[in-house]
Amino acid sequence: MNRHHPTTTRKPQYLRFEFTPDFVRRPYLIYVDADVLVRGDITDPLGSLREDEIGAVRDEFNPAVGECPALPGAAERWPHLRGRPYFNAGVLWTRTGHMPVVRRGVEHALIHGRRHILHNDQDALNLWLLHSGRVRPVAAGLNRFETGRFLERGNWVGRVVTRSLRPDPAAALVHFVGPEKPWQADCPVTEDVAEYRRHLTVALRHVRRLGAFGAEPAGAW
Repeated sequence: MNRHHPTTTRKPQYLRFEFTPDFVRRPYLIYVDADVLVRGDITDPLGSLREDEIGAVRDEFNPAVGECPALPGAAERWPHLRGRPYFNAGVLWTRTGHMPVVRRGVEHALIHGRRHILHNDQDALNLWLLHSGRVRPVAAGLNRFETGRFLERGNWVGRVVTRSLRPDPAAALVHFVGPEKPWQADCPVTEDVAEYRRHLTVALRHVRRLGAFGAEPAGAW
């Protein structure tokens, strides 16, 4: 859902910010990336959102501005931003009426702050949030990164994430960030990956029964 919009090169857009209130037709929107496993209720943040806020969880790999690769040069240009939280765009909560404002803010950041953009629309979202202050921090368990796949290849994640790296059964949502996805055959089969695949098997069974099943993606498990 975060592919580059093909209609323009001067004003790049990403599909997670292309939803409109008329399309959603609900007072709230919870956006989730495709590479997530929802285990529990993730609606709680909606009750605390103001009209002009977007809910987001601090990024576990890029936790703070100026202390990670994200938003290169931003802390030097605006020293007061150093150490401020940096948020992951894979799970977002917002009131539907606020969506056009979010879209315009991200678009402005992509165009005018492009020297500070490394992680595409996620950096742009954070740049706008830092300057607008329109973010409601959400509990970490609502966007918990799955780290076991990375530990299979090395221990760099242990130097970045300070919490326990064992699976968190209390997490309402597990996010499979990074290039290795749980539906890929060569993805390490961690506990969370195995759980994802069990749910995927059931979901695909229902899809097939509905007659709406296309070709399997290349390299699928």
